Amino acid sequence: MHLISYLKDGEPGYGLLNGDAITDLGSRLADCPDLKSLLAAGVEQAAGVGTPRDFGLADVHLLPPIPNPGAIWCAGMNTHSHFEEAKDRMGLEEEPKVPMFFLRAAGTLVPSGEDLEKPLKEPAFDYEGEIALVIGRPCRNVSEEDALEYVAGYSCFNDGSARFYQISSGQMTTGKNAWRSGGFGPVLATADSVDLDSMRLECRVNGEVRQVMALDDLIFSFAQLISHISDVYELQPGDVIVTGAAEGVGALRDPALFLAPGDSIEVEVSGVGTLVNGVREQVL
Repeated sequence: MHLISYLKDGEPGYGLLNGDAITDLGSRLADCPDLKSLLAAGVEQAAGVGTPRDFGLADVHLLPPIPNPGAIWCAGMNTHSHFEEAKDRMGLEEEPKVPMFFLRAAGTLVPSGEDLEKPLKEPAFDYEGEIALVIGRPCRNVSEEDALEYVAGYSCFNDGSARFYQISSGQMTTGKNAWRSGGFGPVLATADSVDLDSMRLECRVNGEVRQVMALDDLIFSFAQLISHISDVYELQPGDVIVTGAAEGVGALRDPALFLAPGDSIEVEVSGVGTLVNGVREQVL
């Protein structure tokens, strides 16, 4: 199933997407007012509704699949290819031995179809196409063997980065939390509808392929990331884990290729869909 969150006539809702047809779940599942609450109650309830067409995709304004995540955990330096392109520039000697994370705020995210906002004083606004997974049930002290059982589904993510703020401060948080700097969507593809063995990501800027990734590029697998976080934090339904970017980010190209107003970024994940965001200057 492909699940979406949206505004319809200014009111928030969520539903099941089939092609361009939407089945409104919020009006049918009274105990689940939003997609996050559906995950907590059991996503299989959506399958029981069937697929009546209530309206079309053109009739709604998309929101991030989970508009109200409790936590957004982002894995840093989590692909072999990104480590290789970064190690000389950053003075790195060996790949990370344990996962490295930073947190993003929900207010930093925009849905597919909306523009990312480049901060006014940021000269080096960058893209990072990534795969996001969404937790479906409470998860604490989970083994790697069992970790994927806690995944509700997968989505596309653009970890838009304000590199000047990231590098000048010596830590990740500011540069990864510019307002409306990251893309998330367009859908949540439920775990049973996705083939992880063939999952592949491609990120394009203005139609040019900049990043390509298969899951064997990950240093720490989805299961390892989930298990590691769950050692110290109880993940909740609707929490998001962003799993890492492959080589090809703008900052590490020669010459560097940063984003500018008017650019378009597409992050496509097989079995999920394509996240599309433009770029504009910060709106005052």
